[in-house]
Amino acid sequence: MADYAKMYQELFRATTKAIELLQQAQIDTEEIYISSDEPVIQLVTKNKKDEDSGQK
Repeated sequence: MADYAKMYQELFRATTKAIELLQQAQIDTEEIYISSDEPVIQLVTKNKKDEDSGQK
């Protein structure tokens, strides 16, 4: 007969490991994001000449 308690415990341990692995990956990537430099943002404006000629 199958040992359901052993099967459950094995599945529970593997699930717990997977959750911990995902949580650590999230923490690591959040740290990378927080420690990175702010992006340089530039506004791009259309020239009046481009608008009149219909170019993009």
